[in-house]
Amino acid sequence: MNKFENYKNRILLSVTGMSPAVVTETLYALVTEKNFIPTEIKVITTQQGKNKLLESLLGIVGGRKEKEGALSKFIKDYGEQYNFDHLHFDEDSIIVIEDQSGQKLGDIRSEDENTLASDQIVSLVGNLCQNEETALHVSIAGGRKTMGFFLGYALSLYGREQDSLSHVLVDEIFENVPDFYYPTPMSYKINDRNGREIDAKNAKVMLAEIPWVRLGLGVPNDLKENKITYSESVAKAQALLKDPSLTFINGKDGLDNRLVKFGDKEIKLAPRGYTLLLSLVISKIQGFKYATDFRSEKKVIEIYLKIYSYIKNDDAMEARLIPKPKDKNSEPPPNDLIKVLSESREDIRRKLINTFSMSKNAKSPYLPSSSMGVWDLFIDLENIDISQIKHRLSEIGISL
Repeated sequence: MNKFENYKNRILLSVTGMSPAVVTETLYALVTEKNFIPTEIKVITTQQGKNKLLESLLGIVGGRKEKEGALSKFIKDYGEQYNFDHLHFDEDSIIVIEDQSGQKLGDIRSEDENTLASDQIVSLVGNLCQNEETALHVSIAGGRKTMGFFLGYALSLYGREQDSLSHVLVDEIFENVPDFYYPTPMSYKINDRNGREIDAKNAKVMLAEIPWVRLGLGVPNDLKENKITYSESVAKAQALLKDPSLTFINGKDGLDNRLVKFGDKEIKLAPRGYTLLLSLVISKIQGFKYATDFRSEKKVIEIYLKIYSYIKNDDAMEARLIPKPKDKNSEPPPNDLIKVLSESREDIRRKLINTFSMSKNAKSPYLPSSSMGVWDLFIDLENIDISQIKHRLSEIGISL
């Protein structure tokens, strides 16, 4: 079974400049090599590039259909072998980079225009990656090198397992030949750059898949609302991905302040989130397993309640973790430890989302993880500083 058939939307996303053939070349390689048949093609370009795309791929000149475009010819040539019934590409599928006033850019030459391109490319990729029913194939074969870089970078930030990245390689003799768009299934004579006759049937086009690092940051809310720029997304990704460190801060109210520095970002955590984070650090220092099995849960509950009860006067939490029997002859009901720890992690996640502009599904070493009932924090002890609150912990009976 074709693995891509599981995805309702299969999008080929490309950047182009004045060589629209990279779109049909990539489409040919995707279809014939990977059996990836797009339901839609989207192209990011400039106004000059759009005009060239309309003329070459769709046969539209000056707003009028004047000839058969290369895309239509491709579908005719390979339509019996592959099903292109759902392939969509029209003028609205071409995204033109705009300036700050909404005017279409004719070209990208200045530093400011580069910045505009980066912001719009990153935003587009992020928004396309919101839909889990979409498989995205990104081609960086065309356009200016910076546009391809931004496109690949954006995919690293927001891409999922089903997404892929490529460049397309074409026989040198067919490169930049005006009438060449893809290898034809039958003989089709054209002239090369020196005027010599060559046959498009003999062309070799190969998809060069590019390995890329899937950072798994998800799609941040700031991006969805177009509140984040390219440079800001870089800074926030670096803050999340550099060597993680934690510093527990002793405020004027001690643990009640619930202040922790995540790297260089100071966050005031919710009571449950702070309790879980500090409990996990204590378990790493003391060397006990932070787990919900019957051997470990007593110690976990003890540490959790010592911290939580100190910073919040809430008898309900103790009732959840050490439930009392209804009468002296009955067994106590099961505790809510698993649920309490999950709720505590969500409290931390919400704070990280707001601070680092990460998505709900993003992965981060700052977020406690659980597997088979065992909880952990994947930050080295040498990068965790609790010196400021050590005396506070002694006050509540926790020795380190």
